[in-house]
Amino acid sequence: AITKLALKMVLVTGQRPGEVCGMVEDELDFKAKIWTIPASRMKGKTAHRVPLTNMALEIIRQARTYSGDSPFVFKAPHTDKPITSNALPKAMLRHWEEEIGLPEAATPHDMRRTVRTRLAELGVEDIIAERVLAHKLQGIAKVYNQYAYDKEKRDALTQWEKKLRLIVGLDKPQ
Repeated sequence: AITKLALKMVLVTGQRPGEVCGMVEDELDFKAKIWTIPASRMKGKTAHRVPLTNMALEIIRQARTYSGDSPFVFKAPHTDKPITSNALPKAMLRHWEEEIGLPEAATPHDMRRTVRTRLAELGVEDIIAERVLAHKLQGIAKVYNQYAYDKEKRDALTQWEKKLRLIVGLDKPQ
């Protein structure tokens, strides 16, 4: 159950599986609806702010019912450590056909690629979509463009949530 919730969080936010699995309560600002992943946990060694949509907040709420008093949102059963990112591809392999409904096995990283592709399909500018996934800007933009894109990232993830709700049948097309 907890691995499924972590996989959903990867799909909803586009974040790396290891970053999702290691999510701790202190990184979450529920009032601002922001998850700040510290630089020490980021691949690029730069802190990253992830706007939390309603779907993401619901996933966190559900995960907290399993984690009890642990600081880890996605706590592994029978230990006070987070689930490992290795648990996610194993879960996908175990459930990909019957429960997930995919024609072939996929990985958690494929979900990040799906988020990036769908953001492009939704018309989200490349620079914003790349920032949602915490990809660093390239070239001279990396030096001169220090803008955080928080509002734009929130708008992009809100659009993605609306599309995802249609895809999984939670909402009907208008």
